[in-house]
Amino acid sequence: MAKFDTYQDVTDAVLANLEAGTRPWKQDWQGSAVQMPHRVTGDEYRGINVVLLWMSATAQGFGGRTWMTFKQAKELGGKVRKGSKGTRIVFFKKIEVKDREAAGDDETKRIPMLRTYTVFNSDQIDDLPEKYATPAPIVAPGPSMERDRAAEVALRSCGAEIVEAGSRAFYTPATDVVTMPDFERFASSSGYLATLAHELCHWTGHKTRLDRFGKNDRTSYAFEELVAELGAAFIGSRLGIVGEHIDNHSAYLAGWLKVLRDDKRAIFRAASLAQAAADMVLAQAAPIEEREEAALVAAKAPATAAEPAPAAQLALI
Repeated sequence: MAKFDTYQDVTDAVLANLEAGTRPWKQDWQGSAVQMPHRVTGDEYRGINVVLLWMSATAQGFGGRTWMTFKQAKELGGKVRKGSKGTRIVFFKKIEVKDREAAGDDETKRIPMLRTYTVFNSDQIDDLPEKYATPAPIVAPGPSMERDRAAEVALRSCGAEIVEAGSRAFYTPATDVVTMPDFERFASSSGYLATLAHELCHWTGHKTRLDRFGKNDRTSYAFEELVAELGAAFIGSRLGIVGEHIDNHSAYLAGWLKVLRDDKRAIFRAASLAQAAADMVLAQAAPIEEREEAALVAAKAPATAAEPAPAAQLALI
């Protein structure tokens, strides 16, 4: 029997969604699945596990935000319903192996090995304490052109230089500037925020920050767009942003498919880098109450205007 390949299994699941025209990280914004999935402890899952749990929640129609093992459910007095299908997620466990290239015979080194375990959504478990009950569905508001100043304060707290000029959204590493279209060009305030989150994820890749940019070829460009796409989804979930990046995501699809087909570990790296990017963008963000107060101040400040970057400069969109 062939050994189970977790990297390939996860990659195949993501590829199946993309080939069907569905982005696994694109949530049904009308339901509570938009929330970051939580562990039984209340901590948020991170990286690739967020994508895996979002995929499972969407496919099975779960609204609960908490996931736990069979044992954890039992310890809480809960009962996993008979016939429920668990969701496989991953973790890295360091193991000791002999280093054959080392000078000493007894030299060992610790290397991370990918492992899996199974969790169940709170929707699959009866008799859990009330705190794990599925929250009421989040009904997304209709498109609005009123600026969400609190969310903008959170995004701008990262300190990036952001200008509004022209009709394109892009980040230029050479000048370290994020350029956004004029706010009025967007169909909704949420569309503006989602686009800004995407560009700020690119901003984190600068050599003075996460130093993520590689060669300027199609593969690395597609990979960077995947990182920014995932990072913006993580940010959107944490801030409750209900919107779409202004660019046509289908233009990236072929590049993403090639990246994932060529490297079964790519989605793991992208999710890890996206998590780091999202964390950096929101690292200085204040609690929502403080953001709302700061938003009143921000509303009085005029947007910064600047000339768009010259076409010859490398830009990430």
